[in-house]
Amino acid sequence: MSIEIQIDLYSGRPNPRFTLPASAEFQRRLAALPPDTCKVREGLGYRGLRVTGTSIGPAEVVVSGGCVEIWDAAGSVTHRADPGRAFERWLVDAGSAQVAPSDLDIVREDLVH
Repeated sequence: MSIEIQIDLYSGRPNPRFTLPASAEFQRRLAALPPDTCKVREGLGYRGLRVTGTSIGPAEVVVSGGCVEIWDAAGSVTHRADPGRAFERWLVDAGSAQVAPSDLDIVREDLVH
């Protein structure tokens, strides 16, 4: 079982993807995020990470700009804050060996702002 992560970066070509082994650390970090009413990013350029995989529990988790959307199989969504984008940074760092350096540079540049 693994966690599949898509870097939502491009509009006209395939987005970079990487996988992580299923881990309790992912679940622990996700559960620790405080509830919020934030909205994820839209538009052009780096928009965030889309996390899927049967081992994550929810149907999809979208991590974007300090906000985390957790989608269940029925289509309901809950929001959590990602203070300092720590969860987003952790995911990017965990998959960095599997991502092209040029794509990783774009993501890391965004994470500094």
